[in-house]
Amino acid sequence: MASGEDISTYFTGTHEVQECLEGQCEADLHTHKSNCKKNPGHKNFVPVNQLSFEHFPSDYHDNDLHALTKALADLTVRIAVKLTSPDRPEFVPDTKDPYPCYNTRGMNSLHTGTGRVMRVIKYTEGMRGYRTCPCPECDHSDTPSKVWWQVGVQTARHVVFDESEARQSSCRLWFDDDKSPVVNIYGWKVGESDTEGDWCWLYCVTHDVDVGGKLKKMVRRFDGLCDKVEDKYPSRRDVDKLTIIVSHPHGCSKQVSVGHWVDRQVVGIETRYTYTTSTCPGSSGAQVYRLGWGGSVHPHSGAKSRGLNYSGVWYD
Repeated sequence: MASGEDISTYFTGTHEVQECLEGQCEADLHTHKSNCKKNPGHKNFVPVNQLSFEHFPSDYHDNDLHALTKALADLTVRIAVKLTSPDRPEFVPDTKDPYPCYNTRGMNSLHTGTGRVMRVIKYTEGMRGYRTCPCPECDHSDTPSKVWWQVGVQTARHVVFDESEARQSSCRLWFDDDKSPVVNIYGWKVGESDTEGDWCWLYCVTHDVDVGGKLKKMVRRFDGLCDKVEDKYPSRRDVDKLTIIVSHPHGCSKQVSVGHWVDRQVVGIETRYTYTTSTCPGSSGAQVYRLGWGGSVHPHSGAKSRGLNYSGVWYD
């Protein structure tokens, strides 16, 4: 951090939700990608299906790290929100920075971001707190599904602000390229969230047996690989500071970017980071994976003018 710089403004900048103009829809997202001013050509992004050892520093040409990155990609989702909450604030807390989507509050206006599937719970009759599937299809059905899955997705608060937005959101799974089949799970409610720390739990639902079971297995695989990789590099986390982000720039297909973190700020019992890892509008909410920091899941928040990006807060 530059000497004398105000730490309260160092971790603020331009949030990276992809906002769409009035009347625009998902078909217009490629136009935003083509017109991108932050990363023209997106040369520092790697399509997930093209990821190889050459995209990592030479000291990290490791099968397990490569597999971990692929597993992180499997759990990364594109979030599309079709309503802007009327309760969005005008400014980012304790700043005069405009809060994303404030000018479209109360409107049916599309914005996109990224999230990561963290937890998957299967609900069946007889469970505590059981109810039938609350997805949009079942909500309007006389025979709602009796077996369903709740999928906990972590993202940034400015991507999904509250329950009104959650109920108008969807998460596209396994959107690896333009030919990927469309598989969506649907927003249901917001759990814990923090506007100042810029993180949010979005709870989604599906009664698709194949989707629910597949996601549950993918979470277990990622957790196992995470433990395995962390055991390999315990002494290097503060050396190369390797930082990996999988996101959906401009609401389009999944991309991987690799860089390093630069600064770490302690905020009470939590922390936040700046990093060189490339992001774009639409990357907000993606997990900022930092090698050596275990299960720490800081969500990406925004971009600064000096070429650095910054996270929301979470626990190390």
